[in-house]
Amino acid sequence: MKKVILILSAAVLLTSCGSKAPKLADRTDTLSWAMGENLALNLQSNNFMKFNNDVVLEAIRHTLDGGQQPISDEEMQAAMQFIAQNAALAQMQEANTQREQMKRAQDEYFAKLEAENPNVKKHKSGFYYEQLRAGKGRKAPYAHRINFDYKGILMLTGEVFDQTYGVRTPITTVLGNPMFPGLQEAFQLMNKGSQYRFYFPWQLAFGERGTENVPPYTPVIYEVELHDIYDD
Repeated sequence: MKKVILILSAAVLLTSCGSKAPKLADRTDTLSWAMGENLALNLQSNNFMKFNNDVVLEAIRHTLDGGQQPISDEEMQAAMQFIAQNAALAQMQEANTQREQMKRAQDEYFAKLEAENPNVKKHKSGFYYEQLRAGKGRKAPYAHRINFDYKGILMLTGEVFDQTYGVRTPITTVLGNPMFPGLQEAFQLMNKGSQYRFYFPWQLAFGERGTENVPPYTPVIYEVELHDIYDD
């Protein structure tokens, strides 16, 4: 437990240091600096409470010198529990705020979309869609192999975050594996040879976690061309 509080204290100290970076004499110095900077950045990204940096500095030196600790193990454990609880609460509040802000933004987007685009329809599940090109083939059954091209767009910014066009060959996969919930249902609206544009709220897309390229609570647009449906 003492090691944990020492790491946190070191991170707080480094985040507060605004002076010019010192010259690093050797590899040990470089590795030491990298460790300290990493700790500081980790704590800085979770800035949920303030610390007294003077006390932090004193605690680091005192502990490294092997001095007698002024608080008991029980007090240390209670302090760390308090810090952890405050961090969890701050993260929860931040997530709630982000979720509410995104809900308002996507609701406004969908209201404007319905008002301005008569070709857009709303699916019973909650996403919106429009047919860009009709297909003459059959509709795609669930759990059948399909072949398609697509483009993924962040709805509120218009940024393309993923696509097959000009990047890789069309995808062949089993409908539903793996796909987020909205896309599973979206494909079942499509005929072979058709092209659609789908507008997914974050709840039916990548959810509260997002992906490497899609932030949490982010609605997305998918433009999809369904090329083929296989029976085997």
